[in-house]
Amino acid sequence: MKRYLQYLFQLILSPGNGWEDIDKAAIPTRDIAVHGYYPLIAVTAISVFIQGLYHHIEFLELFMRMIVTFLVYFVSYFFGVFAMSLFVEPTLERRYDEKRTHTFVLYTLGLLAIISFIINVLPVTSAMLFFLPFYVALIQWKACGYMGVKPECTGIFMIIVIFGVLIPPYIFHFLFSLVI
Repeated sequence: MKRYLQYLFQLILSPGNGWEDIDKAAIPTRDIAVHGYYPLIAVTAISVFIQGLYHHIEFLELFMRMIVTFLVYFVSYFFGVFAMSLFVEPTLERRYDEKRTHTFVLYTLGLLAIISFIINVLPVTSAMLFFLPFYVALIQWKACGYMGVKPECTGIFMIIVIFGVLIPPYIFHFLFSLVI
């Protein structure tokens, strides 16, 4: 998880260089998921209980929120890979690379999980934190070189990844929250 977090923070500090380093590292996507992403979303889900310290919320409600948080990120990963596999190939200069797509989705959702963790841990949520997904979209844009996007198709690629990877966690959160 340490290496995964290092790359996430590198993406935050320098998105272009971060994607280059992720490309050079060539870490298998299974390792990224098992040793980085899944533990991160588990920690993010458990961080929901910290809200119980700041606000009077019953344990059962916190437990349900924890499950929803984990499920949102878990399902979003598979949905994001599926959406990109359907729509992104025409925007690429080279052949569709499943490994790059998995890596791209894992790091993008990892950034969103960090945002959720920060929101869960803070006693008062700053309105500024809700604008951080726009920065994640910028980080996605900087991945155009990593993904091999045609320069003339950058806009289409961004529409695909925003609607396929960035927005679904929020939609899934809304839908799963309706259940509880």
